[in-house]
Amino acid sequence: MKKITLKRFGMMMAMVLPVLLLFFAIACNKSASTPQNKSLTVHLTDDPALFNDVFIDVKTVEVKIDPDLNHDSHFSDADKDSDDDGTDHDQFGKWDTLHIRPGVYDIMKLRNGLDTVLATGNIPVGRIEKIRITLGTNNSVVLANNVSQPLILAPGQNNYLYVKIDDEDLDNAGGQVGLWIDFDLSESIREYNGQFYLKPALKAFSMEQSGSIEGKVLPLDAHAMVKAYSGTDTATAIPEAGNGEFKIRGLKTGTYSVSFKSSNGYRDTTITNVQVMKGNETDLPTVTLHK
Repeated sequence: MKKITLKRFGMMMAMVLPVLLLFFAIACNKSASTPQNKSLTVHLTDDPALFNDVFIDVKTVEVKIDPDLNHDSHFSDADKDSDDDGTDHDQFGKWDTLHIRPGVYDIMKLRNGLDTVLATGNIPVGRIEKIRITLGTNNSVVLANNVSQPLILAPGQNNYLYVKIDDEDLDNAGGQVGLWIDFDLSESIREYNGQFYLKPALKAFSMEQSGSIEGKVLPLDAHAMVKAYSGTDTATAIPEAGNGEFKIRGLKTGTYSVSFKSSNGYRDTTITNVQVMKGNETDLPTVTLHK
């Protein structure tokens, strides 16, 4: 096996800045006017990191609901994640368990707009405060040479993952609410002395309140990585191996630069002044890289 040093791995990962990796779609109402249960569906999707496969062991998915709709949006600011470990309720709300297919998910198979249903259920009316994902221990990565390596939780990281939910993170359509969660693998996985460590970096976003960029980069043997950035809002995609197409979702409205970092002797390039609007797809012309 070819050893990946910490320095080399860090340089590789620096090319793959925040990526959109794990998404959940939630069908419930954060501020419903009529008290009633709502259905909920959870979808899982991915964008890339520098691995053939990333296997994540999902045991449970839960949502924290504050039943008091009169609480202002700052009520839960004092709700620390560490206080929620292993609990089923507190003064900020109650955890509701969703129906899922527990098991190991290959997140790398879900990128460039693909997703899969992860969990469904009915939840009571109330304010959605957080999502809690409980991980198992059967996590691993498969490197580019098809060698599998265990992926263990980083020191200080337990198996509870939390995502705080704000109003602007929710979609509303047909009486249901949607929510996507970004699992940033490039920020979540690190290698040290041959061991890969997982410390998940998660954030939520709304499809209605965000936009996307899609396009195609050639030639295929340039193995380009695509990054869109505007201030602190960044996301990355690895184009499909067979056709060079890519799609980056979950971008805030704004003006972006899109960089294409290549290998095999091809020169990098950047497109500037790319306009992204919420709810819209921005199509870029085909980008052809040159040596």
